[in-house]
Amino acid sequence: MKLVQLNYYIAVVQQGGFTKAAEELFVSQSALSKSVRALEKEFETELIHRSAKEFQLTAEGQLFYEYAQRILQYNQAQTQELYQRLHSDCGSLSLGLPPSAGTIYFFSQIYKFRECWPGIELKITDALTSKQIKEKMDVGELDLGVMIEPFLDDKYLSHRVYSSEAVLVVSKQHPLSDVKSIRIDKLAEESFLLVSSKYMFHDVVQEYFHRAGIKPRVAFESTQWDLLLEMVSDGQGVSILPKPIIDKCYNNRVHQIHLKEPAFPWALTLIYRKDKFVTRPMQHFLNICGKKL
Repeated sequence: MKLVQLNYYIAVVQQGGFTKAAEELFVSQSALSKSVRALEKEFETELIHRSAKEFQLTAEGQLFYEYAQRILQYNQAQTQELYQRLHSDCGSLSLGLPPSAGTIYFFSQIYKFRECWPGIELKITDALTSKQIKEKMDVGELDLGVMIEPFLDDKYLSHRVYSSEAVLVVSKQHPLSDVKSIRIDKLAEESFLLVSSKYMFHDVVQEYFHRAGIKPRVAFESTQWDLLLEMVSDGQGVSILPKPIIDKCYNNRVHQIHLKEPAFPWALTLIYRKDKFVTRPMQHFLNICGKKL
């Protein structure tokens, strides 16, 4: 049984026959007749007296008419409620946010979101790496996630929200502490302190080295950005890190050097699954971040 069949049946009953109902619905009489016969076959009962001179329902047809009205009324009410809920400023939004991304950019967007839509529950998962966020999004546990570029996955849509660069970071006492920019191939002998392979940024850095045609001397890896910067500040090695992190927390304690040939762009992107319905809370957050839907 389909809703359109119920609509057809109710129209036939209310118009007192197939002719007027067909005119009302802009369909053929044969289409209405086939639809009613399909209902009679499905429910194994006669709904309309075929032998009567004038249009007349059977007792079963009258009962079916009453229930068909209830079903359509219920469907209409539930559809309206669903539409209102989907377009209301309530509900929830789950966001996967790597620790550094909140410090660099999203702290202000979160504030704006909560100020504009206090009725929406914002659930932030911020103790995860980008790789872990991607895993949770793959199984539908998060609505939106923050990644660093490049991010390539055909199952996702992405929207860049913040652009900067990654820089070489050295101590104030390092021989390169007065250098403003440098080619990466000049650093083959340096001891690198890098972000752990648990982070997506690790893969981005390794790909950068690969494109530059050098194999770095990696002295230490860590999941803690602040630990790496403390070690750099202490002269234990050099590192490559996003410039906004240095600007925010360590600009006075270390020296930044722009990388060239090749340059090292760095950006944050907001992602969501192509097959996921974009809810109102998701739309609001994307709009806050400059993505108009």
